[in-house]
Amino acid sequence: MFLSAFELFRIGPGPSSSATVGPQRAALRFVHDLAADGLIPATARVEAEVYGGLAFSGREQSTDHAIVAGLSGEAPERCDATAFAMSSARVDVEGNLLLGGRHRVACVPERDLRFVVNRSVAFDGNAVRFIARDSGGEPVASRVYYSTGDGAILAEGDGGGSLPQRVPYPFDSAATLLASCRLRGKRIPDIALANECALRSPGEVRSGLLRIAHAMLASLSRGLATSGVLPGGSLRHAPAQAAAMAAAEATAEQRCRIYALAVAEENAAGGRVASAPSNGTAGPVVALLQAWRDGSPMDAEAGMQEYLLTAAAVGQLLRASGVKHVGCQGEIGVACAMAAAGYAAASNGSNAQILHAAERALESHLGLTCDPAGGRVQDPCIERNARGGALAHAAASLAIRMPEPAMALDRIAASAVDRGRAMAARYKVASLGGVAVNMAEC
Repeated sequence: MFLSAFELFRIGPGPSSSATVGPQRAALRFVHDLAADGLIPATARVEAEVYGGLAFSGREQSTDHAIVAGLSGEAPERCDATAFAMSSARVDVEGNLLLGGRHRVACVPERDLRFVVNRSVAFDGNAVRFIARDSGGEPVASRVYYSTGDGAILAEGDGGGSLPQRVPYPFDSAATLLASCRLRGKRIPDIALANECALRSPGEVRSGLLRIAHAMLASLSRGLATSGVLPGGSLRHAPAQAAAMAAAEATAEQRCRIYALAVAEENAAGGRVASAPSNGTAGPVVALLQAWRDGSPMDAEAGMQEYLLTAAAVGQLLRASGVKHVGCQGEIGVACAMAAAGYAAASNGSNAQILHAAERALESHLGLTCDPAGGRVQDPCIERNARGGALAHAAASLAIRMPEPAMALDRIAASAVDRGRAMAARYKVASLGGVAVNMAEC
């Protein structure tokens, strides 16, 4: 199934695509569904119950604030931690909210927002159940939405959702992508652009990609300029490291490390970032985009589009290969593969060089588990972003210097899936194993 660049790169608030952006989109969807069924006028109160991994770590990842914002009609693209705080403070004081920004209903978060850790819903997933009640307290509607990752949601009963989107050059592996390129005499970004233009006008694709690029670069700028303390008490380190870098002769890998660190810290602080493919792994793609721009290209807009289209194509084929819920190898590993491929493409690399760059970047992360301490997308997530930015640049730089690199990306992806299947489930879910439960906070 085709996965658009606009599904991989979603602009929204940190720190988590699945625990922050997903629940906010679910709340927006619930309000939309109520309106579609004509039930908003009958609704006097709204409740929400959070299940699965969201119930265990949702408070640390602003799930409650995201739900309040979504019910109030605020879209993720316009939100950050400050917007969340203002929205939640208003509801706390007034004891109500404007459902969808129009219809006032009662909402007391302490009473109406529940994190349910002692039972689960069907499929045992990250889920939110919304309940609308009338003035007498009787249920008007009750619906369950699943946060499936990367900011995407699925409503109970959707059954897999929409029909596959038809594009001129479908692919589900590196081999089929490369075959399409050879048959048509096209580069990977050209194939990706043709597929996107089958769903949107060329102008919409161009403006949408540039909007994503500018959101990415804005998150980097804020991360480099903002000092202080992250939620949970850790210090931001990127500004100081950036200042030290400016005073010394830094290598490209060192710059990428600091760029990725800055974005990861901005995400951890609840800032607005673009998922790549998730919020928690947003750093490497932004880092290499900025590293490419550091070279003062003649046509920055065209290069940024090539970069993002290629990164999205690699992200799509890795997702199609099953590299998703397999621990951090499927998150930071895919992010680094996307970044390396995009950098190679924007640097005029051949199709073989682009895919080899992705392969080398992913290979460095095989077997990596999901192991955040304290339920926050911070430790070791931030450091993994930083290290991943440097690794991705090294992989891309090596690949574009190889005249005829071999292509083994599909085999590396299959290895990641095999290792993910062998991995205990608690190492593929945030805060349920490893350091998260074996190291006490003092």
